[in-house]
Amino acid sequence: MAKEFLGIDLGTTNTLIYSSKEDKILYHEPTCLALENKSGNVSRFGFLADKIDGKAPYNLKMVHPVKNGLIDDDDACAVYLEKVLTSLHLTGRNRPATFVFTVPSSCSKVNRKAVIDIGRRLGAKEIYLESQARLAALGASKNAYVPSATLLLQIGSGISDIVCLSLGEIVAADSSPIAGSTFDEAIRRYLMQNQHLSIGAKSAEELKIRAADLTPVSENRLSEIRGRDTLTSLPSSIIVSSGELRNALFPLANLIALKVSDVVSKIPPELVVDLTRNGLYLSGGGALLTGLKSYLQNVLSLPVNLVEKPTETIGEGFRLYRRVLR
Repeated sequence: MAKEFLGIDLGTTNTLIYSSKEDKILYHEPTCLALENKSGNVSRFGFLADKIDGKAPYNLKMVHPVKNGLIDDDDACAVYLEKVLTSLHLTGRNRPATFVFTVPSSCSKVNRKAVIDIGRRLGAKEIYLESQARLAALGASKNAYVPSATLLLQIGSGISDIVCLSLGEIVAADSSPIAGSTFDEAIRRYLMQNQHLSIGAKSAEELKIRAADLTPVSENRLSEIRGRDTLTSLPSSIIVSSGELRNALFPLANLIALKVSDVVSKIPPELVVDLTRNGLYLSGGGALLTGLKSYLQNVLSLPVNLVEKPTETIGEGFRLYRRVLR
């Protein structure tokens, strides 16, 4: 009989919680807290906290307990998850005794211990840690359990995780800090240094989604962006072209491609042959960057497959993981 568990993907930007009992994703909202400065009480969390991020009044402090895919604030992280589980009515006997947390493939022992400690504070009796990319690979490929190579690149907000599976187990894996938020920061720095315009992280992400394109021969689209002029400190707006953003983002895309190449170099030759047929699976919110798929395909000389629902592959991986956890 399969063991009942709660799957928790604690991401830099979003947290996903899956229930094996109900066989569905119960929660998928921002990993964000708004705390009252005086009392330290939680004013709001998740989607409601994210709505005021960057616009919060002086009496509220915005907290992001996960940074670059790793626990940055243990206490805030435990408080956040406790609030989330309570809102899902997972209290007392309703709360499963087994938790499965996702962690980056290159997660250190210190960070693994931090995750385990949080699970214990939440009352878990059994705690399992699984690679984010492994679960994403299980969810993305129907052939993950066959004796053939399944290579996946999971690009989250704070970290990119790369893994190669055979028979459902890890053959080679690694992580890179170059991820979605790194692309956003590159856009912010470019506009500040070259256009003297300061914008927030959310504005940078929106501009990336709207105008960024890594395709070399793509149409040069124009987009307006508003922010603060760094010379006058007054509100300002400029027109940015997709070609400008492409030049700012190309170096980061190349670093991701190099990290994938490093993982491929660790795969046995017999499995490398499979990659010419199976290719590379691309998942995670960062995988939606326009032109990234074709860029990686050209650089790596491999077929690149963007999964159908890039932000939900880990949830699907939890479903398959349910069959093997006993």
